[in-house]
Amino acid sequence: MRKILSLMMALVMALSLSPMAMAESFTDGTYTGSGKGMMGNIEVSVTVEGGKITAVEVTSQSETAGISDPALETIPQAIVDAQSWEVDAVAGATFTSNGIMEAVKNAITGEGDTAEEPAEIPFEQTDIIVIGAGMAGMTTAARAAELGLNVLVLEQTGSVGGSAMVAGGTLLGCGTKMQEEAGIEDSPELCFADFVRLGGAGTFNEEIAREFSEISGEAVDWLDDLGADFGDREPYFGVYQPLNVARNYSGNGGASAFITALSNELDNYIGKNAYIALNTRVEGLLTDENGAVVGVKATAADGSEVEYYAPATAICTGGYGGSEELLKQYNFDNILSTSPSFVTGDGYRWLEELGAAFTNMDFCTAYAGGIRTNPDNFFDFNYFDVTNGCLWVDVNGNRMANETGADSKVKSDSWSYADQNLVYTVFSKEMLNPEAGVFSGGAWGSVPEDFDTFMAQLIEQGLAFQADTIEELAEKAGLPVDAFTATITAYNEGCATGNDPFGRTEQLVPMENGPFYAVQTMPYVMITSGGSMMNVDCQVVRTDGSIIEGAYIAGEIVGMANVGGLNSIGGMGHGNCLTWGKHVAEVVAEKLGK
Repeated sequence: MRKILSLMMALVMALSLSPMAMAESFTDGTYTGSGKGMMGNIEVSVTVEGGKITAVEVTSQSETAGISDPALETIPQAIVDAQSWEVDAVAGATFTSNGIMEAVKNAITGEGDTAEEPAEIPFEQTDIIVIGAGMAGMTTAARAAELGLNVLVLEQTGSVGGSAMVAGGTLLGCGTKMQEEAGIEDSPELCFADFVRLGGAGTFNEEIAREFSEISGEAVDWLDDLGADFGDREPYFGVYQPLNVARNYSGNGGASAFITALSNELDNYIGKNAYIALNTRVEGLLTDENGAVVGVKATAADGSEVEYYAPATAICTGGYGGSEELLKQYNFDNILSTSPSFVTGDGYRWLEELGAAFTNMDFCTAYAGGIRTNPDNFFDFNYFDVTNGCLWVDVNGNRMANETGADSKVKSDSWSYADQNLVYTVFSKEMLNPEAGVFSGGAWGSVPEDFDTFMAQLIEQGLAFQADTIEELAEKAGLPVDAFTATITAYNEGCATGNDPFGRTEQLVPMENGPFYAVQTMPYVMITSGGSMMNVDCQVVRTDGSIIEGAYIAGEIVGMANVGGLNSIGGMGHGNCLTWGKHVAEVVAEKLGK
């Protein structure tokens, strides 16, 4: 494992690919060779028939999915077409391209596997350690390297990108070139006003919210200048409750478009003043006698314990959405998660040990309707389309909201604040829209005939209940019979009079004809919202108001709620990664006089 890690950045050495004269023929046979890719060795098999290269196959590689795919898909055929290992590299995947070319050269010439040469950190003194190679970490590292800092990135997994590689890619920024191109006028004052309107005055750190409003547009423009693919480049009003100005942007194909641009930029400095150590898990922060963070202790890829030192450490470890323990500690009784499993709140734990202050930890945006079909894995679940005609009933038998007219906040709040975070979706078949889905598993809508089969599975697991009467359904589901019966009676009367107690007007179908169903659901999270207190320079603040010198944060650990308040504001997740990551690099560079 250590050998793989040491080889990872050897790609930065100039490839000594001697010009290959167009030979009249090659010796027939099948040859293997290895070259240095972005994340490790790339191994190829080269077939020569009739004196011609007829096939190049990449047999082994550990490159980052999405970023390296264009090179892996096109370079082998380009070599066959050119009958030469010297072809044009694919833009955005230069190092993967060069690694394939080097591997083919080594295979055909038999010059040996130069990829076995070890790579070392290319500088003696590290200026900034970046923990995590997700969007916040890659932003911090790329900008810091641009500014001339010696950057060491430590990533616990085997690839860069983190949560961004599976994220939708909405980004928020105020006063951007894309807004200007679209004729949209925006201002920091309008952006801050949205935080107050949507998140609630007094619920967030106004100082950093104003700073975000001022500098987020510059950060988006910087990413834009790096060549990030923003698709049609058309700003829009958001994915949850609309913003007052269109200031959301989408990466083409998701947030991986942002990682591609950041990775390409960082590539320019790898082997010069930047180094990435994959499969390296940071175990904690190192401090001096004054409590300042001076470095980290980590477990390297080969299992050895190592320590790294620098005057600045950027903690870009993400949130805690992958930790059922912390989600239950801070937010929920019952919860599911779509966060990556590696987002376990390590940064929160380290900073808590150093006396850091945290804020809004009791708030976490949740999504409605998760069904815990796997009791042993809170990442493995199904969900119910909660706006499709059903009633929402809590464990006390009470209805909760206008189910068919609910926006994202109403849905989130209903599941977040329900007793025990359990909500029963109650319905008869005729209440549901047969043209829409019911379960994410495909039953009803896409495959209507699967409904009964899937429901039977849920019933067997104790997650759903079926009965011929309302009273029997309450008993089977463990709901208070009197309260539940009164709830259904009130709903049915509202259907008859057109005056539903919660103002429901769509799919107002009485619950009269059995069988009747109740499915137990709970909330699920994608991202966490609370975070560590910081000042406008992204320095971590202790509970006594003092600064933890040497410690900086960017990304999800900052906490969306700390900038935008107690609500989901589209683009704030990636906005916290990009804006504060860039800002951390600039603050540290100025502090170190670079």
